[in-house]
Amino acid sequence: MTLQRLLWGGLLLMLLVAPLPFGSVQPGPRAALVVASVGLGIVWLVWRIRRGESPLPWKSPVLLGGTLLVALGIVQTIPMPRPVLGWLSPEAASLRDRYEPGDALFAAAGDEEAGRIGKDWRPISLHPWATRQATLRLAACLVVALITIDVCADRGGRRLLAAALVAGGAFQAAYGLTEYFTGRQHIFGYAKKYYTEVATGTFINRNHFAGYLEMTLPMAVALSTMVITRWRPTRGESASRRLERAGGRPAFLAGTLLVLGLIMATALVCSRSRMGIASMLVALLAVGMTLALRGRERAFAGAAVILAGVTLLLFAQGGAAAPVMSRFLGTLDEFRGGVGRAQIWGQTVEMARAFPAVGVGLGAFPHVFPMFRTSGEGIAVNHAHNDYLEFGAEAGLVGCAVILGALILLLRSVLSRPAKPLNSHVGYAAAVGVAAIALHSLTDFNLAIPANAFTLSCLLGLLIWWLQSPTPLLVHGAPPRRPWVRRALVPACVLACVAFLTAVPVVAAGIGGVQAEQADGAGLTALTGDELGGFGGMAREIAPPATHGPRAGGFLDLLDGDNAERLFASAGRLGRAAMADLQVLIRLERGGTPASPEAARYVGRRLQEAIEIQRRGLRHFPVSARGHLVLGPLRMGRCTAGVLATDLGEECLEEPLTDVETALRLSPMGATIHAQAARLLLAAWSALGEPARDRARPIILRGVAMNPGDRDLRKLAAETLGGVSGEARTNRESRSGAR
Repeated sequence: MTLQRLLWGGLLLMLLVAPLPFGSVQPGPRAALVVASVGLGIVWLVWRIRRGESPLPWKSPVLLGGTLLVALGIVQTIPMPRPVLGWLSPEAASLRDRYEPGDALFAAAGDEEAGRIGKDWRPISLHPWATRQATLRLAACLVVALITIDVCADRGGRRLLAAALVAGGAFQAAYGLTEYFTGRQHIFGYAKKYYTEVATGTFINRNHFAGYLEMTLPMAVALSTMVITRWRPTRGESASRRLERAGGRPAFLAGTLLVLGLIMATALVCSRSRMGIASMLVALLAVGMTLALRGRERAFAGAAVILAGVTLLLFAQGGAAAPVMSRFLGTLDEFRGGVGRAQIWGQTVEMARAFPAVGVGLGAFPHVFPMFRTSGEGIAVNHAHNDYLEFGAEAGLVGCAVILGALILLLRSVLSRPAKPLNSHVGYAAAVGVAAIALHSLTDFNLAIPANAFTLSCLLGLLIWWLQSPTPLLVHGAPPRRPWVRRALVPACVLACVAFLTAVPVVAAGIGGVQAEQADGAGLTALTGDELGGFGGMAREIAPPATHGPRAGGFLDLLDGDNAERLFASAGRLGRAAMADLQVLIRLERGGTPASPEAARYVGRRLQEAIEIQRRGLRHFPVSARGHLVLGPLRMGRCTAGVLATDLGEECLEEPLTDVETALRLSPMGATIHAQAARLLLAAWSALGEPARDRARPIILRGVAMNPGDRDLRKLAAETLGGVSGEARTNRESRSGAR
């Protein structure tokens, strides 16, 4: 009994807490949610075994389908022989051939064996670290769904789960409406920058806020209906007599639940999420009509209709519906726009066609999609705004076949069970919530938000339990006394590994950040960032923010060594320090004091180390536009140090143009990437030859055109290029640069 209470307590606590830190989208809360989920899974394993059950429900189609998806994610991250990769994913092999750095890195280190293995073995995923993290989150959601299926056998537990969903939704709705009507628009201490004219609760995006309310609002209807249906009238009893006999407490409880439902419905409308409002209404209507036609649960359908009607009536007063209606009326125009959902979906389809069999890698969509962008320049798009298309692009036909097979097995198991009892309000509410979020996922990416994915896992577990069996799972007498430690050891260790691997990147980031602060002043000089110009200033502009240090520790590097973003940040930190030292040597040279060749070689070695770290990151994430772009200033600095040491000629300054052009091919619509590329080339303009300037000029002009609000960039370009005569010339040359 203690383990069961621990299961319920942990599940309900996570349900309530998960949405609070911006939907758990930040690395720390996201990892904490996964670790808590799999930790609860270990408790669940012990609970099952001590009750005489098998460690896992081996015959469950949910377990089978989820395990196959997790296995697909694991396979996508495992290096495989080059011929096998070319057969499974020819496009992935082609992209790695085109954009991976050469193996000179390993040759320079004297590690020929590593160079051979790195050349012959490659994973399917173009960003294996992101795929591994997405696979771990998928495993956690699977565990949560399986836990919910089991513990929902308890009737009181089902009501607690429904009450937690209502409490979470009511808090989000009340908080969002308070910020909306007061105009304060904060998420706790964070001042919102986007969606400041609508309600978003503790979510950043209104659509994700609406998605959460879609899953929780039906539970308020279900609980109020459960209270109302307890007032069973006797034959010939009037409604007034029925209310009098019911007493005040049930009436107050039912009224409170309906008011909470009304608050959530009001917040949903105030989010102005078109698909959120439409999917909620369609789901309620579909389930209500089904119940009415079958002559069941008319109280549930009636309560839903009353709630929807009162909400519409309130918003029909005083023109409150005008902003919502204006958004619906502008839907077609947005779909037809240069970066509307129709264009994003078309580009996603092209991406899926490029990786048809096994996809680009779970969780890798935001990192690979920029290279498939063909419209909407200057507008950041990280998701397909369609969870189904995005999953198809990430998992390919194999992943889609796994999902379809699991659904078929689930339907077979449901159809073989007896009919559901009439009083199944929570089950119907779960069906409405799942249907609503399924419809909403056609035009948004709710499942990429950890809090919403976790809530949906609980809701799916409740729905699957309700569909599969109306009989409690564990109704036997005293559980048999069997040795449970040995039976739980293997699956518990697997879940513990999932938790450990999830926490490693967060720990590595923390340790790296501490070491970075300790090493921040290392170098020949202690110049501040404001004193740096030329190449030093360019290093500050291009290099990633210094949130991670050069190293996180040998053991953590072994487990988190393919984290390309951490490697890029390490290279940026090291490169910035070396660039500052290089700037000192340049100033000495310009002041008439020859720079020491030994000092120049020392700086060059440090820059070469940063280049090697950057290239190691690109080996794991070869299609990173920012990763290739950062190579530009690092290689320019390395060349400058070689010139000062008289080891290299000035012609090497033109070589980094290839890195810039590669970065722009990988992100043709990225305004930030183009602005950074323009600044890099402008900083190096005086050292470039005429052929290199001919290649750089259209890149600079396109960067200026894509960033019209960046006055500093425009001014710098005009001063460096000698002025740009006329807007038409700017646009013409920027378009030629795009081609």
